[in-house]
Amino acid sequence: MERLLSVWIEDQTKRNVPLNTMVIQQQAISLYNDLQEEEGASSEVKPFLASKGWFERFKKCLNLHNIKMRGEAASADTDSANKYPAELKKIIDEGGYTPEQVYTVDETGLFWKRMPARTFISTEEKSAPGFKASKDRLTLLLGGNASGDMKLKPLLVYHSENQRALKGYAKSNLPVIWRSNKKAWKTMTLFQDWFTNYFCPAVERYNARRNISNKALFLLDNAPIHPVNLNDLSDNVRVEYIPKNTTSLL
Repeated sequence: MERLLSVWIEDQTKRNVPLNTMVIQQQAISLYNDLQEEEGASSEVKPFLASKGWFERFKKCLNLHNIKMRGEAASADTDSANKYPAELKKIIDEGGYTPEQVYTVDETGLFWKRMPARTFISTEEKSAPGFKASKDRLTLLLGGNASGDMKLKPLLVYHSENQRALKGYAKSNLPVIWRSNKKAWKTMTLFQDWFTNYFCPAVERYNARRNISNKALFLLDNAPIHPVNLNDLSDNVRVEYIPKNTTSLL
């Protein structure tokens, strides 16, 4: 659980999501309970409470420290960001990649039921009834090539595989690639499956239509869900990972 929790904290930090003690404790309990369910643990097992003492030990082990957030660019690696464009240009020139052959993608969370927190009312009204904000979310993977004429079909990850609203519809006909897991999060396994079974074939089809060489340069950030072995999965796609803590600047 602590290993998974450390990966989650690293991912949230890269996305500039603020974390306090309570949020980390709740995530720890959630991960622990998920692992218990997967292992089919007995109900007699003592529940994990993510106590203050546990958090202090975990914090010390992981060398966590509390800082004040000062904006996205402030924590970025300026030196690496300044050097990388020249390095990337060298990679592109040596590989002979055109803008049509250079791709990138990124993930984003979508709270698809979220309602506005404010509203307009007439002068006669004093207040408006409130509501409980829905936290139902999904994850999208969006991307395309540098020339802008190849937009990849979005990958959608939701917590449910079969929605009642989609009964009778073939998922292959949807405008997204539908995948699911319990937390509606992208995982390393989902990303690797998407890379092998969708991205590489889509690039090959596009190159064939454009009558250009069947190769591509794929730029990724260093998020924990991006597998490090992608270059072993394709002979035609070169994967480059941009330096850590440079995304906001690049």
